[in-house]
This record gives sequence, structure tokens and C-alpha cells, in this order.
Amino acid sequence: MAIKRTISIQPSAAQDENLLSDSWRQGLNVDQFNAKFEKILNDCNSGSGPKSCPQNGDKLIDAIYKLGYSMLIATPEELYDFYRRHHRNVHLVIRDSEVPYDDLYNTTYVYADIGENSINSIPVPPPNATNLNLPIWKVFHPMWWNQPFGPLGGPFTLSPEPYEIWPSGWNGGKDNFYLGYTVEPSCMNTPYIPHAQRPRQAYIFGKYLGYFGLKDYTLYDEKGGLEASINDDFYVDFAQKENITFLAGHFSLFQVPDGYKDPPRGIVQHERLPRPEFQKTVSNSRVMIGLGNPLLSPTPYEALCLGIPFINPVRRHDPNNKMMWEGQHPALIYGGLDEPYVYHVQLGDREEYKAALRKAMSTPIDRYIPPRMRSSAFLGRMQTLLETDWRPVAKKQMQLLGYTYHS
Repeated sequence: MAIKRTISIQPSAAQDENLLSDSWRQGLNVDQFNAKFEKILNDCNSGSGPKSCPQNGDKLIDAIYKLGYSMLIATPEELYDFYRRHHRNVHLVIRDSEVPYDDLYNTTYVYADIGENSINSIPVPPPNATNLNLPIWKVFHPMWWNQPFGPLGGPFTLSPEPYEIWPSGWNGGKDNFYLGYTVEPSCMNTPYIPHAQRPRQAYIFGKYLGYFGLKDYTLYDEKGGLEASINDDFYVDFAQKENITFLAGHFSLFQVPDGYKDPPRGIVQHERLPRPEFQKTVSNSRVMIGLGNPLLSPTPYEALCLGIPFINPVRRHDPNNKMMWEGQHPALIYGGLDEPYVYHVQLGDREEYKAALRKAMSTPIDRYIPPRMRSSAFLGRMQTLLETDWRPVAKKQMQLLGYTYHS
């Protein structure tokens, strides 16, 4: 195969089932398969794709191509065979964290255990291996959460946020490779609406109705739970008094008890929209409101890029020390973003919540993209990932983890 360098990417198990499970059985060649996957990404971005869409996959693919690499997308069943056939061209493998290692077992592997009686026996050729097994130093695992993953963890775990800036004790992923992502291309395609032209609209960010019943919800009532939150008149009263429209997407009723179908009074839901239409709808807002969940979502970054401040619910264990705060989006806390871009509001403090709403609604901001989330910064980290010799790093990590080898 006339390819200078290749990146092999494994889709997640969920994506295999919904997007790719029949592709190889349909007899597609490599070019046809990659074309099909890229069409899926385009459909996801337009809102017409399946429910299980890759997260920021288009940005990753764009970066790979810009750096002069080709890409091969393999199902778990095909990965080992692909590597044996194209090993001279495969520079690294991005392996989904949901895919088990069983599909890679082979009698020619050298296996490694951590300690005695380990249940996590995994195929890992030692750093000086010269055979055609998949080298451990070429395998990286995306992990959204603040923890290491995979046989080598740490530097071989790809993180969306720089977890090394989290406080000590809360930074399990501090040694992970911060790859991150960028919201710049898609956001900049959405026109910036001057503040004076926007309606008095506050966008409530959340996917599930059940968020109103969680203890991380901004106005959670410990005694009343979900019922008290749904019957709370905070939004309808504030909307009438301040002439504000609280807008939200259509909340999913997943795992919500019977009898609950609508959000608190005063919140208007819109239908599910294709991504471009969703961003246009959000861009008409003067503030985006977090409900406490989902955690670490890209959406607040997209809001900032559209010139919309974000209200971030937090718990201040020490009011004077931000390293002792927790919140819906910790990166906005520990990354040092404050007013007028981010308003950190103490959970349960209604007066602080009202004050933040009033101030954010009346204080315009320009587009803002954190420097580390610029396309150029993401491309630089991707280049480091692709062009670093990871073999000595893997050798050191094996020693730290105490691997022993046996055949």
C-alpha cells in the first residue's frame, strides 16, 4: 500500500455496532471504508448522522491529514491483521478505551502481568521486540475522564483536558498526554451576533431531565429531590420579573421516573436541531447556564467562542482557595477563567445565581477561545504525539509499573 505513514484508529464498540459493523462484510476496500467513515463524520456534524457519533473525530482527522499522514480505520477484528500487513507504515494506533484486549491475543505475543495472579494479562512486546506483533509503544488510548487507562496508562492515555493543572489528590490523570481538541473551526463558521441584537435569552445547557434531580444541580433541594426541583417556580418568576426567556433543548426522559415529562415552569424547550442550527440558536443567547451536568462538556467552550458567558455551578470548600473548588467544568476553574467570561456560582445559593444571571445578561463579551484550544495549538500537540519516539517512554513506564515478562 503506497502510504508514507499511517495512523490506525479503532472506533468504539458502540460506534462499531451502529456505524461500522457490516462494513467489512460488505466487501469494501480500504479507500471505500475510509470514505464511508468520513461521510458518517460529516453527517454527524450536520445533525443527520446516527445517535452514536464520534466526539470531535473530524478535528482529529483534519489534524492527521494536515501533518501529512494517512489514516486507516480498523474494526477490532481487523486491527491485528492490519498491523501485520502494514506494520512498516503504521506510526501509532489510537485504540478506543471501550474495546477489550481479547481480540489481540495471539500465541506469538509476549505477555506481561502486573504482579502475581493478575487478571489483566495483556499482549505487550518488550521495547526491543523486532517481530510483527503490535508494539505497546505505538498504542494510545483516549480517556475523557481524569484517570490513566490502558496497559501503560499515563503518557499513553490521551486526555481532553490538561489534568496536571487539577489540584493534588484530584488529578489522577496528571501524567496523561494532553491532546485536547479545538472548537475553533465549527464555532467560527457561526456568525457572531452583537450583544445589542440578541434577545434577552438565557440558554440552559443540559441533555437529560434527570439532571434537575441530581445533587450537583444548581438549585437542588435536598429534602424534595427531583419533585421539588421540577415544581420550583424560580425560572418562571425570574423570567417574568426580568423579562428573560429561558431556552433549552428537548430534555431526554432517560431513567426519569414516570410522571415527569417537563422541566420546571418558565423553561421553554426547542426540538432537536442539526448542529449548525443548534449553534445558531445558541448564538442568540446572552448567557449559557450550567445545570451541574454534564461534566467537562465542550459546549461551554463553544458558547465562549460565540461570545456567550457561562454560569458554572461550583462547590467552594474554601471560598478563598480555588484549588479547593469543585464544579461542572473544573477546567474553567483551575484554568483561571473568571468574569465576565465564566461566573462561578455556589450550588444552592439562589441570590448569587440571580446576581450572576443579571450581570451576565447585561455584560457583553467578544468571542473567546482559550489559547490551548486554538486549532494551531491542537495541531502542535497532535504533531508531538505523532512524531515523538515513544519507545524509551514505554520502557520507563513499564519499569515504573513493575511489568514482568513471560511467554
